Amino acid sequence: MAASSISATLFPSLPVPNSSPASTRARTCCVSLPSSSGNALKLKNFSHHPSSSTRLSAAPEALDSQEVLDGPDAAAVEMAPKQKIRIKLRSYWVPLIEDSCKQILDAARTTNARTMGPVPLPTKKRIYCVLKSPHVHKDARFHFEIRTHQRLIDILYPTAQTIDSLMQLDLPAGVDVEVKL
Repeated sequence: MAASSISATLFPSLPVPNSSPASTRARTCCVSLPSSSGNALKLKNFSHHPSSSTRLSAAPEALDSQEVLDGPDAAAVEMAPKQKIRIKLRSYWVPLIEDSCKQILDAARTTNARTMGPVPLPTKKRIYCVLKSPHVHKDARFHFEIRTHQRLIDILYPTAQTIDSLMQLDLPAGVDVEVKL
């Protein structure tokens, strides 16, 4: 089956160039369109003549009825929430930070706010090297380390009730809380 007949059967809206048996080398042009599932829909145009022009048209279900905006981040801006609260928790003890995350998520979910997280961020390790004896045995040393565990929680579409319930939480003293709106 020739390339022109494949393009005619798959894409009836594409014009089919005249195919000649002498020209056996086909040129391929690809156009990618965004789809709602995140995968790109690819349309191919097989033409035998490099000077031939082709007009592509996409089906409405391929575009998924999204408005076309200018700029590369137009789709991300359109789908982003209007307001979100980002909470970053830091602690030296993992059980304390896990309990605090659970309290925050329960308070947010009772007010029907959408939550994302807790996302574990990389643990920061600070290592301190101390000499055992300052005057003799210079090779003998103690190594102490402090690990700082971090979690990130996003609360999307918060309401006034969500903010009130978060303000009334009683979190442990060993947890550092940073809130950004």
